[in-house]
Amino acid sequence: MDFNKRKIIAELGMTHDGSLGEAMAMIIAAAECGVDAVKLQTHISEAETIRNAPQPPYFKAEPRYEYFKRTAFNMDQWKALKECAAENKVEFISSPFSIEAIDFLLELGIDCFKVPSGEITNIPYLEHLADANVPVIVSSGMSSLEELDECMQIFLKKNCNVALMQCTSEYPCDPKHVGLNIIDLFKEKYPGVPLGFSDHSSGEWAAIAAFQKCAHLIEKHFTLSKKMYGPDAKMSMEPDEMTQLCDSVKNLEIALANPVDKTSADEFSNMKEIFQKSIVSITDIPAGTPIEAHMLGYKKPGTGLPTKYYKEILGHTAKRDLHFDDIIKKEDINW
Repeated sequence: MDFNKRKIIAELGMTHDGSLGEAMAMIIAAAECGVDAVKLQTHISEAETIRNAPQPPYFKAEPRYEYFKRTAFNMDQWKALKECAAENKVEFISSPFSIEAIDFLLELGIDCFKVPSGEITNIPYLEHLADANVPVIVSSGMSSLEELDECMQIFLKKNCNVALMQCTSEYPCDPKHVGLNIIDLFKEKYPGVPLGFSDHSSGEWAAIAAFQKCAHLIEKHFTLSKKMYGPDAKMSMEPDEMTQLCDSVKNLEIALANPVDKTSADEFSNMKEIFQKSIVSITDIPAGTPIEAHMLGYKKPGTGLPTKYYKEILGHTAKRDLHFDDIIKKEDINW
């Protein structure tokens, strides 16, 4: 995976609720919106969590252990999802939440791993992932800079193909906590490391701002409907919103790559003739008559003598008879 190219990633999360058909429909819909990659989560309950682990405040509908167990896909289903992504020309990413999940995805042949922010301090996990020789995206999420740096050094020391995303683990994220400034900090701290932004805020404004700050990997949660079950659906983008984001980021990329040269306006010559003004006669001016200010007006189109010459022609005589609304040209004046 080339992290130096712009990529918009649709985070499907667990919104499929364990339905293979729903997950495939989400991949197809995301691809139709114009995303470059889709991301899922790979949970193996018994390897990831104890049974009575606390639940996050934003989702308490069912215990995490049972939820992950119920919604997990088997290998054949994962292969079908990967094939669906390939058929729809989007890259396939997953976040493994255990060492066992890393091995499962390696067997699958995953295109890219994304480190969930909760795994930033899981050193055995990170070392195992660094040895896998597969592209990795690190999400800063809930980690401190010290914890994040310890994580990044594991990948950098092994020359891994690694990218780093600013992310705030708040669902939804208040604009005050988005942390666009962290992207600038990452640019200074990790020169040469491709940067991204995993956006949990509402709307597209933060993602667009992050892209302009050179965060070329943009991730947003995606759902077919905000009314779907699970922890992520209500804060995810529906297809029309994701399409708008994709169009906005791609248009911004084009704009940033094509600076406009204002030293010349030749490309607007036709428009200038239509909308700019010329000096015109607003009364009859017989040939040989000295031109006075009250004889002149300034009207469209801009095909005659530019208005900046209005003082210079005063006192000079007309070469020909000029009538009301005649556009005055340079050759009409005895200079």
